[in-house]
Amino acid sequence: MKIFKIIPVIVLSALVTSANVSFAAKSGDYYSNYYEDEGDLLFKLRGFYLTTSSKPKGFPASVSTKEKPGSLVQNGYGIDTATTYFFTDNLAAELSLAIGMMKVKGSALSKAASLGDGTGNGGKNNQIIIVPAAGTIQYHVAPFGAIRPYVGGGIHGTYMYTRSKAIKVSTGYGPVAQIGVDFISKDDTLFTVDIRKYFLKSNVTFKKSLLGPNNPAISDIRSKVDWSPLVISAGFGFKF
Repeated sequence: MKIFKIIPVIVLSALVTSANVSFAAKSGDYYSNYYEDEGDLLFKLRGFYLTTSSKPKGFPASVSTKEKPGSLVQNGYGIDTATTYFFTDNLAAELSLAIGMMKVKGSALSKAASLGDGTGNGGKNNQIIIVPAAGTIQYHVAPFGAIRPYVGGGIHGTYMYTRSKAIKVSTGYGPVAQIGVDFISKDDTLFTVDIRKYFLKSNVTFKKSLLGPNNPAISDIRSKVDWSPLVISAGFGFKF
């Protein structure tokens, strides 16, 4: 996708600009005294878009010769909140909590039904609700000035739930990596862009109601899905 090709350009531009701003501040050409007098807490509210491959693997040997479904989900969206505490000018910890939704593709469920006798159907309510909670340690490259890039890493736990009659999905956890930039204004409000990679695997079970509801020889089939979504967020916040 074109958006992923321009991400490195955006990040590099932010780094170069922030370096220039920091140099100007040290040279007395920037309002550095104002930005140095700040609180230790930062609160953010963001909307996000995610993309994922989510192809199920690890099927039992009983269906090894049958065609497998492709990617279950292609994208999703949601909102998240984050609170950042600065231990030093450069080092901070962030706790975030989000809620989002991913829609399972009908074509994937149709292929999954062929793992049984083909008489079932996907039904309705095939959305997956995700609630990721993450904690990261961040390094802020240029902590003063109007443009402040950062990198971070940590761990997440992601609750996953669906009301679907076709599948069941389990919760997962794993590491998370992030890179972002905050654009600070003089009233301590900010605009923020954040990019995260969640490393996430969980079990997805295709239910009997999808595979063959009237066939006593058919039972649920469990698989493993590597979701590992790339999440792009943007929003607003303030320091206090």
